[in-house]
Amino acid sequence: MNTKNNRRARETRERLKLALLDMLARDDILDVTVSALCDEAEVNRSTFYSHYDSVAELMDEIEQEIGKDIFEKVAEVYDDDKSMFSAEYLLAILGHLKENRSFYHAYLRQSVGRRNIDWGFGQLLEQFVRPMMKRLGVTDIETAYYFEFFKEGFIAVISLWLDGGCREEPETIAHCITSMLNHPEFEIE
Repeated sequence: MNTKNNRRARETRERLKLALLDMLARDDILDVTVSALCDEAEVNRSTFYSHYDSVAELMDEIEQEIGKDIFEKVAEVYDDDKSMFSAEYLLAILGHLKENRSFYHAYLRQSVGRRNIDWGFGQLLEQFVRPMMKRLGVTDIETAYYFEFFKEGFIAVISLWLDGGCREEPETIAHCITSMLNHPEFEIE
């Protein structure tokens, strides 16, 4: 019996996920076929279809697992009194990124992945950053420009870190980011 919880089924699903991540390092998700994925994972197409209806469904499952994990990591350090840009939050996020570097390295190169990341940042802006900035008396337009600058810079730093194989520790990257955000030369009189 092939259920989601039996050991062989879990192992097969894991092989398919790892094979997809390997392929995404080389190919766009839109170019990945079930046949090619099955060849990569060394499973039959019928085995694939006993677990998933499509490559997109497999990718959705990976995204959901990764998303759940990052929210759990941030929730562990959550504190109403901390800024969303504090070192504690950054370290939780960076630790998660390093643990899942093969996923993010491939994901950031995918057009679909970048749209989803932009959507996630949009949620962060609307649910946390904009309300925080309003409390600080920052206008909506200033918040939008500041956040866009932060988002693109953050993604660029993370991409560079992932491209280098995450050689630096998360603390080093968090220090770089917080130093840039708090650098006195960026203050406007």
